Amino acid sequence: MKRFLNLSVVLLVFLLFSCSSSHSSNDSDMFHDEDIVSQDSEIQDDDSDAQGSEIVDDYDENAELIYPDPVCIYIYPGQEDSKLCFGPVKTNVRCKANPKENEYVTVLESNGATEAYDNPLGNVDDPMDMNEDFVFFVLNPKNHKLCFDGEYCPNIYGCNRKNEYVYEIVVSKFVNHFFAVDGDKIVFNVWDGFKSDRTKDGKLFIADLKSNEIMELTDWGNYGQMQIVYPYIAFLDLVSYNPVIMNLETNTTKKISNLKCDDAPKIDGKHLVCTGDVTKIASDESWAVDLETYEIIPLSVFELNALKTNINGEYALVDSGRDFVYYADYFGKLSGEEIYIFNIKTKREEKWTPEIKGIFEGNFTMPSFEYPYFSYVANDTEMTSTGSSYVLNIETGKVTKLYPNIGQEWPYIKDRYLILGGYVRNGIAKLPDLPKLPENADELCEDDNPCTDNRYFVTDGQCHFIPNHERCDDGDDTTLFDVCIESECKGFAGTSSDDEMVTVEAGTFLYDGKEYEIEKPFKMDVFEVTNGKYAQCVAAKACIEPLRKRSLTVLNYYDNPFYENFPVLYVNQFEAQNYCNWLGKRLPTEFEWMKATWDGEEKTYLWGEEKPDSSTYPDSYYANVGFGYPGFVGWDVVEVGTFPKDKTIGGIMDMSGNVSEWTTSEWTKNLCDNPPCHGKFGNDLVVTKGGRYFSGAELKTRYYSTPWIHSFFVGFRCVKDIKTEDEIKP
Repeated sequence: MKRFLNLSVVLLVFLLFSCSSSHSSNDSDMFHDEDIVSQDSEIQDDDSDAQGSEIVDDYDENAELIYPDPVCIYIYPGQEDSKLCFGPVKTNVRCKANPKENEYVTVLESNGATEAYDNPLGNVDDPMDMNEDFVFFVLNPKNHKLCFDGEYCPNIYGCNRKNEYVYEIVVSKFVNHFFAVDGDKIVFNVWDGFKSDRTKDGKLFIADLKSNEIMELTDWGNYGQMQIVYPYIAFLDLVSYNPVIMNLETNTTKKISNLKCDDAPKIDGKHLVCTGDVTKIASDESWAVDLETYEIIPLSVFELNALKTNINGEYALVDSGRDFVYYADYFGKLSGEEIYIFNIKTKREEKWTPEIKGIFEGNFTMPSFEYPYFSYVANDTEMTSTGSSYVLNIETGKVTKLYPNIGQEWPYIKDRYLILGGYVRNGIAKLPDLPKLPENADELCEDDNPCTDNRYFVTDGQCHFIPNHERCDDGDDTTLFDVCIESECKGFAGTSSDDEMVTVEAGTFLYDGKEYEIEKPFKMDVFEVTNGKYAQCVAAKACIEPLRKRSLTVLNYYDNPFYENFPVLYVNQFEAQNYCNWLGKRLPTEFEWMKATWDGEEKTYLWGEEKPDSSTYPDSYYANVGFGYPGFVGWDVVEVGTFPKDKTIGGIMDMSGNVSEWTTSEWTKNLCDNPPCHGKFGNDLVVTKGGRYFSGAELKTRYYSTPWIHSFFVGFRCVKDIKTEDEIKP
């Protein structure tokens, strides 16, 4: 198989010298010709490495381990200080790399962390990785004279899994900080100490830990933390903030120019994910990139949403800020950070982290997943800088607490180990050994029932048929709405009265001076759907309960009779559509929403052109909105119909305030001339309309969202088609 023969690389064919005297196992001044890195050399690949290797618990501290002599190169020919040596060389420093099941150990304490663990090498830093032989980490040398700048030049070390001694892996006077490992392959940066701008003058190398062959990769842009899942290497260009994908088999490098990432991208071999924005549509949202086609896929696009994103197989994990809780005594006091799991295959959003009740809901951060283990950091206060690490088996529901008080450090799962790379310590914890999920798991458990999720559990090796709540077809044309209930497809007549609905006539309306037309009349709900109304659908088992039962500031919101006439929250677009269909209704389009709101007259606010002004508060407080009224209190939804001036001519309430509302229209950056509009991402990105308590009241505002999102400031109302006389005639 072709590996690196055709890479556009500048191979380092300089004369190779022996490593410095610190490599006591090799004192020769020069290697023989066969030790020179040849332009035709290949880094050998073992396909089993890509799947990850299971690590044996037994080790022998006295084991004599033989590794090839390290390879040393001059980054700049003839400049002695530019020597870089690669390859495992044993030190006399002990470390820990073999925890017991559900136990964590500190691999190597930082220099001076405690007297008992003071090590002679230096200070531990992040990141961290592992393979079958080593737990890798970076460490800044205790002797700063070894660095170009006399202060900082972290090198890459490894704790050997077989004898628990520290080994040098990459040593130089450069900054060798960012690195990643996949099997026997390691990719790492060299920040060039002879250059002033390290963000532009770094180098990228790939090497083989079995043979010590090393090559420079070019055409990769500016350094950033990388990840390797062979044959892909992904990293962030720190000038453009675009993710970059290198395919080592096809010798291609692709910069995803339409996506800007806020953090280092993550890959799993099929997709790249990161938090960022696409062509200024969104900010701090989660996106995926298909590693073969480079197609950009929205994962979790929503205001106040993504903080960090990770991926494994079908599951994308989003560390979300859209659940922050605000308190009346102090606006800035927050908790409620949450992790949502999005299934790329089924396009469902789930929540695996537990509910915490009390004045602080807790914060859940730093997600990682390797089936069936889901890891996260949780704390039970409003602070996000503390917390302990937990691992959940999603099949059994068992939660195990591992690292205590790790703060903002990000543990992640690899080969059934939880790895923590931090500034104070490098930790590794062992998770219970379980079989890998077979590739044909879906085929093993297929029961041909559309109302169950067929899942094979590796924990018990059995099939489980989990009820879902999907739309289905019961085969009866008289039941207009069919849905899965207790693993069976059941139908509803879909009939309801027209009470509390207003007729919106067909006709034209203006938008930015352009005339649009609604060809058919329809009826629209006067009020946003309330907790009480939605609960009736849940009682009929046609709807499922909201994903969360809180509001922005009230934790017992949905089940509380006091809030029965308040807008229902945490219902995504699919669930909202189900509710409307249950009543023989549907969600409106963006254009129907505008026609109903403006009554044909173009205006900025529902009440006209009077701009919200804090100097006239509360006299001009016409709608439940936050922006424009700094003096108001509450920061939450109110009972529907509370604001009499937030009302259309036809009598529809709360379209300038309270909550935004779902529509069925695809998101386009600009409103198209001839609706229906077709957005770049299809119905994976849709429009929500309406002012809300969390923002302003301008009627033209168009929000974007992935339809599977649940939120505390989006609700919905329904519309109903009015049949013409011709449609009524048999």
